Amino acid sequence: MGSVRAVSGKRAVTSEEAAEQVVLASHVMGSLGDDLTLGHVSVRHSNDICMSIKRKGISGSEVTVEDVIEVRLDEVDCLDQPRMHLEAIIHTEIYRERPDVGAVIHGHPLYATALSATEAKVEFLTHDSVLFKDGIGMYKDSADMVTTEKQGKAVARSLGTCRATLLKNHGVVLVGEDIRYAVLAAVTLERALQIQTVANSLGVLSPLSDDQVRDIYPRKYKDSFLDEYWAWWARQFDQVK
Repeated sequence: MGSVRAVSGKRAVTSEEAAEQVVLASHVMGSLGDDLTLGHVSVRHSNDICMSIKRKGISGSEVTVEDVIEVRLDEVDCLDQPRMHLEAIIHTEIYRERPDVGAVIHGHPLYATALSATEAKVEFLTHDSVLFKDGIGMYKDSADMVTTEKQGKAVARSLGTCRATLLKNHGVVLVGEDIRYAVLAAVTLERALQIQTVANSLGVLSPLSDDQVRDIYPRKYKDSFLDEYWAWWARQFDQVK
């Protein structure tokens, strides 16, 4: 598997940097449990015009820079390519709806997907859950694949201003200001839900108060910490910045 020479987690300036970000993020998602070849990661370039996205047909753990497709978001038929994921419309519609979003991940990790099949919600039990202080959306229109513009727009609307939205009985979509935050959202949501599952089995839940959530968030999720997390992920996959 080809290695990535240098990986920055900030908004990508070049096509090469964007491809490297998609590779590393895909590998992190694979470490959560590859969902066959079905998950996909994308990043929006700093020019706001281009998007780089993993191609279909391979798992997240397998992705190399040669497996990343670049498209122009201002082209109507930008997704009309043979190697494009069928649900890539999720990415383009979120980018069009949310100018603040720099990266999108869609996958089917175990705990988030399980949550999508329930009426439960993420409880503020730990610092991990605080990342989702604005809540988590839910796309309920269908449990089928999201392949049309209408469906993609509905997913984007269900996301609202949140970092994540569940696709009912299907999976999850996670976003971030850049790829660092999107990957953190994916990793942290799974961990928060694992802890919640264990806590539920041990006794009555004792969530953080709204005041505690508000106070913890700015101290826990500083931008400088994101650089450290991204560098650690890079080290795990021998991709040293």
